[in-house]
Amino acid sequence: MTQTSRALNGHDDVSARTRERVVEAATRIGYAPNLEARRLKMPEARTNSLGLVLVTKNQRFSDPFFGELLTALVDEAAHNGCEVQLTTPLADDDPTASYERALATKRVDGFVVLRAVHNDPRVEFLLEHAVPFVTFGRVGDTGGHPAVQEPIGCLHPAVDHLVALGHRRIGCLAEPLEHAIATQRKASFHRALADQGLEAQPRHIVVCGFREEEAAEATARLLDGPDPPSALVTFNDLLAIGALRAAASRNIDVPGDLSVVGFDDVHAASHTTPPLTTLRHHSQVLGRHLILQLLAAIEDPRYTDDVYITPELVVRESTGPAPQNL
Repeated sequence: MTQTSRALNGHDDVSARTRERVVEAATRIGYAPNLEARRLKMPEARTNSLGLVLVTKNQRFSDPFFGELLTALVDEAAHNGCEVQLTTPLADDDPTASYERALATKRVDGFVVLRAVHNDPRVEFLLEHAVPFVTFGRVGDTGGHPAVQEPIGCLHPAVDHLVALGHRRIGCLAEPLEHAIATQRKASFHRALADQGLEAQPRHIVVCGFREEEAAEATARLLDGPDPPSALVTFNDLLAIGALRAAASRNIDVPGDLSVVGFDDVHAASHTTPPLTTLRHHSQVLGRHLILQLLAAIEDPRYTDDVYITPELVVRESTGPAPQNL
């Protein structure tokens, strides 16, 4: 058994022929290494575990896209011979406490940091302790770690689509702007309008939360106000669904009187009334790049590259020509 183990783990004192026979046999019987046992035998070696701390405050656990992304992260980690350890902070925990505990017990090799915020204490802590990590969204101009980002043109397809339909009063339902991704999307919204010769109207840009109820309330205020927008771009599909609900409650036709564009293309987006035009974010692609970026940083602490993921516009029935009375 010792010789078998050494062959599977690539030790140099095992001949190539022996290693080949052992690998063939292991493949035939479906053998997979016991990661926990490996940790006990080699405490100083990598754990083959990647950490993900799920902060419950201001998270999007009700958003189907989060579940899809979580599944993609776990699948990609497993594909690369790793497992994902999920933890949640204790009540009233310091934002870095879970990371400190994981480091103290040497449970993981690095972290995926979701929902990165400006002046993020998690980022500062991990940089200070030279721990490999990757973020979804680049926090300001901080370096020292890889990130998966969206390009500045991420909202251009949505805005260009609406402008081509004749819309000029285009509003926006934004997620909280302390989050790096939300800030990036807001900047993209402004630039996309400017590139079309239009100017964003501050009264048409509403920062709400992440959920449908908050979006419904925000949309109601916009629709009840003077000079309401004829189209809305939202930062996730739940916000778009909330906008659809607010319009229906006021007998405002979508897309006849109001066009709505979502973001993410969750499963429910094609089953709303009407089906939702949205920017498709492939959760599998995002999950794969987050894991691969983290593994690259674990392998080489100097690795700090960014990967940019461009969403794809999916046109359905929630967008149409601008009302004729504009």
